[in-house]
Amino acid sequence: VYYQPKYDIQAEHPRLSSAEALVRWRHPELGLLSPADFVPLFEQSGQITELDNYVWKEAARQIATWRSRHGVVMPVSVNLSRVDVFDPNLMEILDGIIARNELQAGDLKLEVTESAYTENAEQLIQVIEELRAKGYEIEMDDFGSGYSSLNMLSSMPIDVLKMDIAFIRNIERNEKDFRLVELIVDIARSLKVPVIAEGVETAGQLNLLRNAGCNLVQGYYFSAPLPPAEF
Repeated sequence: VYYQPKYDIQAEHPRLSSAEALVRWRHPELGLLSPADFVPLFEQSGQITELDNYVWKEAARQIATWRSRHGVVMPVSVNLSRVDVFDPNLMEILDGIIARNELQAGDLKLEVTESAYTENAEQLIQVIEELRAKGYEIEMDDFGSGYSSLNMLSSMPIDVLKMDIAFIRNIERNEKDFRLVELIVDIARSLKVPVIAEGVETAGQLNLLRNAGCNLVQGYYFSAPLPPAEF
């Protein structure tokens, strides 16, 4: 599991706020593989829940290790797939991981992709509301990559909105893209939900996002995903 830092950019100086857990595969012949190369295989084989469970356990263990070593609790976001959401043992699994590492539920943030909200929405809302009632924070990942975002936002229980990287890529060169980012931030602000921008690579993107009111950013401008020691 690698970790990419998220920075609060509304502070006077950008401040390390949390991290996202991202899985990599060190293959003996092919080297370091990105999730795009192997996650679809786990999904097709039905083993994606085993991979997700592994990441949750590693991330929680790492939070506890950093706390012990540095006296700082660094919250980490982990992915919650559609399959995970409908696992009847989900709550028991997450609660067990939190308890074993003596963490608070809010230390392990749960990212749910926007596309997950379009299927079995009522059941998903029920599960997410139960998670939030226990103190877990829900981040809607890849916001804007689907087709039914706006009409769902008012009814979806979320704590954080994470803008899809496609919105960020061209904001320095394309005014329409930047206006869309401003619109998303305004919508989130009206819903009292903070916004994370991913894929931030330049100082220009960072300044535009800060001025637009975006709360948190992650991306290669600050750091690539790193193994724990380098993080």
